[in-house]
Amino acid sequence: MSDIHYERAHNLGLDRARELAREWLDDAARKLGLSCQTQAGETQDTITFERTGVKGTMLVSGTEFTLDIKLGMMMAAFKPIVEAEVSRNLERIIEKASGGSSAA
Repeated sequence: MSDIHYERAHNLGLDRARELAREWLDDAARKLGLSCQTQAGETQDTITFERTGVKGTMLVSGTEFTLDIKLGMMMAAFKPIVEAEVSRNLERIIEKASGGSSAA
């Protein structure tokens, strides 16, 4: 299995972070055919997602997004592309939510 690990600190608070995580996962589910489940917590949510060849978890807190993705053998060749897309898309929505503008 190939691993992708991504962490991004933010200052959006838990409610706004939850909204962004839902927005990001809804988009990913639609584009990539991911099946997603959310387990809400008092200080952190755990979102799991999967499809053939891809399985992952996103932890969403009031101060950080942590994303871990495992790619199966057939998807491992796409690791650089998946990693770049994850980073670019999360950075874009965090920047947008923070009131900044992004060149991506």
